[in-house]
Amino acid sequence: MKHDLVEIARISSPSGLKGKMWITPYGDSVERLCSYTHLIIGDQGVPRKILSCTPRKGRCVLKLEGIDDIGQVEAIRGETLYITTGQLEPLKEDEFYWKDLLGMQVVDEQGTELGEIVRIFSTGSNDVYVVNPDKEYYIPATRDVVKEISLEKRRVVIDSSLLEGLLD
Repeated sequence: MKHDLVEIARISSPSGLKGKMWITPYGDSVERLCSYTHLIIGDQGVPRKILSCTPRKGRCVLKLEGIDDIGQVEAIRGETLYITTGQLEPLKEDEFYWKDLLGMQVVDEQGTELGEIVRIFSTGSNDVYVVNPDKEYYIPATRDVVKEISLEKRRVVIDSSLLEGLLD
């Protein structure tokens, strides 16, 4: 079942005493996260109904069915929240889900392999691909740097000339 799930957020901390929690989204917009009807907590595999979701400063305060006090939130603090792949919205052209980019090979325009994408995080203005051969490289996912993404070839081509000093 895990392969049918998509990580979308992490439970950060309790918000109050009655089971509400602070959520940090992974790349997805807070508004989109709040549009889902159900989320899955960690490895529990049971979808829980969203009772309330309030955007706050790039994060949100969430209330899930069956989580009714601060102790229950503390017990799941740090857990990942998932949706099923069936809940994913169709993407626009040149948009990609993080789950599809993870594991892709990154090469520069001269064909030099830099490694594979092992992690992605958002900075607010753009995403950053963490590429790890022997050393971690942080590649900003901007139109200037990323020249091509091929899901079929499982490859990302970048302009390394814009990253002088970052790839040494």
